[in-house]
Amino acid sequence: MAPGRKSSEKRTSEKGTSEKKNWWQADLSSLGKKGPDDSEPEHAAFVATLPQVNLLPQSVRDGIRATKIVRMFVLLLVLVLVASGALWYLQSDRIAQSERAVADATSKNEALRDDLAALAPIRNLYEEITRLNDIVTETLAAQPQAETVIAQLIAAGEQVAGKDITFTSTDVIYNEIPEPGSDLNICPNPDPFNEEITIGCVTFSASVSSRDQVSDLLRVLEANPLFVGPYVTTSNVTVIEGEGDVVSFTGSAGVSTEGLVTALTAEQIDAIVNPPAQTDEAAADQASDQASDQAVAESQEAS
Repeated sequence: MAPGRKSSEKRTSEKGTSEKKNWWQADLSSLGKKGPDDSEPEHAAFVATLPQVNLLPQSVRDGIRATKIVRMFVLLLVLVLVASGALWYLQSDRIAQSERAVADATSKNEALRDDLAALAPIRNLYEEITRLNDIVTETLAAQPQAETVIAQLIAAGEQVAGKDITFTSTDVIYNEIPEPGSDLNICPNPDPFNEEITIGCVTFSASVSSRDQVSDLLRVLEANPLFVGPYVTTSNVTVIEGEGDVVSFTGSAGVSTEGLVTALTAEQIDAIVNPPAQTDEAAADQASDQASDQAVAESQEAS
């Protein structure tokens, strides 16, 4: 066994068997000497370096740091500008093509405007001709077929009495197409509930050989869609020696819309026969217009 270990064990045994000694009783000769258990801690190996001393103030160091940041931002801005320029350069061909297309379209548009300006008088003339054509068409459409009305009246008389009927006079008075809400038939009419539209009245005077022929003439005219409400106003029987009875009579009939050059459509007829309900203000205006028209007519008659 090693001598150091023996001495350690010996001290341990002595500590366990003997009392603790005071410091003044200790052996002064052992002072400054290391015991077997007094080992030193391990230290890192010493490396020789030069001493560093930073004499720059904090403001200078902050300025250097700010300068570095500014340089980084400037570099980033330069990179963005270079990338934008490269992108613009790559797209320059397409931009040039688009600009040429816009220029071509602009020149064509200007040329078309010049052509339209040159053709403006022709367009105005065409519009004027179209307007006059519409006026003529509407005017002709509203014109009655005068010859047809007289021809149909004479044909009805010949159908009834043949050569025995003699028309001494015929006359037709045409009116405008009735306005919605106005009187549909201003001619004498045996049927006051008849709501057929008339554009005029035909009056006639004739003579036949019997009253039956007069009745037959009224039935034939009633069956003809050109006439509305045929009516005999007066009749007179004259006896002529050697020739028999002669019935002289006068009558009238309304001229229907069939007498127009262009007949009214079903929608137009329905609008005239069944007008929309008028408000009180519109009815008052219409009554005022009718009263003023009547006053004008009376003044003209008086003069």
